Amino acid sequence: MKLNLVNKIYIGIAIILLLSIALRVFNYKAWDRHYFFASVSAPYTHPIYLRDIYFIYPNEDDFGGGFSYSRDEVNNFNSSWGAEYYSPRVGDPLQFPKQLALQYVSYRDKKFYKDTLDLPRQTIEDIFRQAKDKNQLLNISSNKVMDEKQGLHFVVGIANDGNVIVWLRGMYFEKVLLKTKLKPKELSSEDLYYVKPLNKKEYYQKVFEYMPDTIKNLINSGVDAKANYIDTPTHYIEQNKDYWENQKKAKL
Repeated sequence: MKLNLVNKIYIGIAIILLLSIALRVFNYKAWDRHYFFASVSAPYTHPIYLRDIYFIYPNEDDFGGGFSYSRDEVNNFNSSWGAEYYSPRVGDPLQFPKQLALQYVSYRDKKFYKDTLDLPRQTIEDIFRQAKDKNQLLNISSNKVMDEKQGLHFVVGIANDGNVIVWLRGMYFEKVLLKTKLKPKELSSEDLYYVKPLNKKEYYQKVFEYMPDTIKNLINSGVDAKANYIDTPTHYIEQNKDYWENQKKAKL
């Protein structure tokens, strides 16, 4: 049967549409997506102002994973070492992040830090797989009503002296993914913008303007002056063990 020009055009359009759909499915990689939530913390007596923190994903269209909730706690000076946001919630599943970007200023040393850190994606994948095999995934609330997903929690700890650590947590385990020391950076005028253009001194004063006197008094009295928070245990497992045990009993 001979095809006229119109049929050839229709067939060509159909092929293009199919290829487009196949490409979108391949790029989305539904088989390589997982549920997880991310928090950030800083020691109570080593306050910081966290201008930005986010994951960078292999797929540029992906975004989210958490951080915004606990970032507010850090910037409101209500954080503590290794703390997570109290009510994690997930949306769509995501690919594992490949990098962590962050920018902050430290109250104590008045230094500015900005960097993008590579994350060990293969290690993350291995931990997720092992946690699933051992039934150690955490229950995480979903944006859908009355729906829970299973996944893990990323927690970033920003310690004193530019030290940063990234943990991956599940039931009965806490793995260190990254532990590094950042170097102070000179920031651009864009980085120092806060409602209006500011210099370093003005920016520093502005972001710590409402820090409670209780924290200032602790710092001025020398509390935790020589602390080494990067090596300080979080006690995450001890704090949650009873909760997990009760969860297991409830399923029996």
